[in-house]
Amino acid sequence: MTKKTIRIMGCGNLWMGDDGVGIHTVQKMTVMKDKLKSGISPSDPYFEGYSKTALPFLKETDILDAGVSGLDMLCFLEGFDKIIIVDALKSSENLGAILKIKGDDLLDGEGVGGMMSSHDVSVPTVLGIAKEIQGLPEIVVFGVEIQKYPDTVDLTTAMSPAVESAIPRLISLVLAEIEADLKA
Repeated sequence: MTKKTIRIMGCGNLWMGDDGVGIHTVQKMTVMKDKLKSGISPSDPYFEGYSKTALPFLKETDILDAGVSGLDMLCFLEGFDKIIIVDALKSSENLGAILKIKGDDLLDGEGVGGMMSSHDVSVPTVLGIAKEIQGLPEIVVFGVEIQKYPDTVDLTTAMSPAVESAIPRLISLVLAEIEADLKA
């Protein structure tokens, strides 16, 4: 049996503060993957706080900075058994809270039905289009709650402390998701 193919996609805009959390997360995970592939042990202090059993599975995943891809995201969904999307979201949770949402729940309006997006087209809309025209792999979204005021736009590369401090927890959740799928 072939192992599941997994892609981690970070979405967001680095110039809009907290909205860049998905991109910052996949950038850090790319560095982690590169370090592991170069032979650095998971017990190295760089990986402090992350599951030593989950880290090796990071080498077997594809990591993509999807930016604010909008409908271009359709092509990023093809060729994988599972897509893990990391993105900012606006719901009723506290700033920096992390929500795990299954793709089917987004499509059915369960999850965070009012999920907002700074992208051209929201992630749920793209997933709905993909389901109709090309089919979908398994989808899991890890969303980090960002600012509460939808009319506020901060042009900054800095994230709020609550959202920035969510990144290590977010990485741990993504690693656990990967390990659960790839563990033999």
